[in-house]
Formats: sequence, structure tokens, C-alpha cells
Amino acid sequence: MLIDHAHILKFDLNLLVAFDALMSERNVTRAAHRIGISQSALSHNLGRLRTLLSDELFIRSARGIEPTPRAQELAETVSAILCTIQSRLIEPEQFDPATDERTFTLGLTDYLESLLMPPLLAAVQEKAPRVNFVIRPIDQDYPADLLDSGEIDLAIGKVETGNELHKRRKLWSERYVVLAPPEKIGPSGVMDLDTFLSTPQAVLVSKDGRCRLVDEILAERGLKRLEVITTPHLFTLPILVRDAKMIAPVPASFARAWAPVFGLAISPGPVDVPPYDISLAWHTSSDRNAGHAWLRQQVLAALEPVRANVVGANATPDLMVAAE
Repeated sequence: MLIDHAHILKFDLNLLVAFDALMSERNVTRAAHRIGISQSALSHNLGRLRTLLSDELFIRSARGIEPTPRAQELAETVSAILCTIQSRLIEPEQFDPATDERTFTLGLTDYLESLLMPPLLAAVQEKAPRVNFVIRPIDQDYPADLLDSGEIDLAIGKVETGNELHKRRKLWSERYVVLAPPEKIGPSGVMDLDTFLSTPQAVLVSKDGRCRLVDEILAERGLKRLEVITTPHLFTLPILVRDAKMIAPVPASFARAWAPVFGLAISPGPVDVPPYDISLAWHTSSDRNAGHAWLRQQVLAALEPVRANVVGANATPDLMVAAE
């Protein structure tokens, strides 16, 4: 494409910065504070951008301001442009883990936090004594919006979709199994579909009630399970299974780690649920940041022995016996 330099000159970079801040904050005051200008200056930049693009871009609502369809269409492109400028043109900052003070915010589920943080802290405390971590609890689906807003530096979770604003590295594939009292599975070690459907279940869901993949698969076959309780807390499920004599579909690696502790059994699920990937994800703008690059290296190194155990749990043959 031939670049129209004269036309592009009209698009002051500050206008794109203002647009991106408004998309993230959905509030003029917060957006102005975020980029370090006055509210009137931000409003002026928005007015110029509206004229250039012949669109209102943002309209007032009870919750602040909402983007128009045109603004939503432009959002990813504008963010990608700013990410490219930041990562390719601006000199990456230096980072010395031995002396620099830095706080990193990680988006993790409770289970992934239990896998990552003990080896990560053990490795980092000696090499980087002034580095500390904040854990942001998230659902298993990785939160692109939290990466976009800069609220978290890294996320580990299930990545089903992605775009050019995010980078990710697959860690392992996870599958679901059924965690149950031994008597619910029987001598064969495999729970049949009738038992699965008729036994009271504790169901893991996201905080907004999503993650209903099993129910969707059952619905396609005209089936429904006996759901008694839903919870976003994975670590609650073994207790419910043991004490309330329920069953619960859970990730295979979690079942392998905790079934022996609670005296529970593991069975392959009688419903064919596709495996899913657990990945490390970060925003493109952080890709060449020295501190972020160091953090990703530490996370990957800390997870390497963990990954071997998780992969082993998911590769175990489907026939599983009751835990001793």
C-alpha cells in the first residue's frame, strides 16, 4: 500500500493515545489521569478525532461513556499501533533483578497459584530479593481485558481465542475426569453414564456462571446431570465429594494430586469433553520489556518440573483405580 503521508500527518499520535485510554477506562476523568493530561485537553483531542473520523466515537451513558460501533471496530487496530510503537521504537528499559525493586501482578486461578508460586518464590527470593508478587484471582479462561488494561502482567489459564495484541505460550493440555467416593465408581474403576447423570454433582463454574461445557455437551444429547451445587472454588470440590458423597468433574492433574489426600477415586468421564490448553499469556507491549522478559523466564523455569507431573497425569490411561 502506498502511504499517504500528507493525510497521516493529520493523525497526531496523541489522538490515538487519547482514544486508547478512553476505550480502556470508559471515563473521561480516569482516562485523562491515566495519560497525564487535563480533562479539557482530553476532551479537545476527542473532538479532533471525531472530526477526522466523522463519528461520535464515544457517547454518554449511565455508566460513563460507551464506544460507538465505529470505535469498537477501530479499538484493536489503534491498540496494535501503540503497542508496536512502544515495543519497536521506544528503548526497552533495563532491569537488574539483583537490585531493582519491582512488583509483578499475576492472574491465576487458585489451583494454578498452588502449582506455580512455591517453586517461583523459591527461585526468585535469592536472585531478586526486592521483587514481589501480587496475585489477582481470575477464572480459568484467561482475561484478555486485564492484560489490555495493564491490571495484570501475566496470565496463566485457558486460552481459546487470541489476537495480535497478546502473546501466549502453551504449557500443557488438560482434560476432565470425575472425582468421586470409591463406592460410586465400583470395581471396574469406570463410572458409567447412568451413574454420572443420577449422582448429585458439585459443579465448577466461573464467577459469572460460565464454564458449562459438560452441560452443553449433555444438552446436545438431550441429557441433564443432577447438579446440586455450583462453585467457583476448585479446592472446595474434594471436600464436598468426600463429605457430601457427591461427584465432581475436575482437571485430571488436580484429581491426581488431591484424590489420595481425601481418599477419593478417579474415573474417566463418561461424557466426551475435549481437552483444553493451559497457556502463559501476556500483552504484546510487554514483549521486549526487560523486567517482563525476566519474569516470563522465571515462570517457565519454575513450571518445568510441575509441567512434567501435569502432563503425566493427563497422559495416564483412562482406567483409574480408587485412591488408597
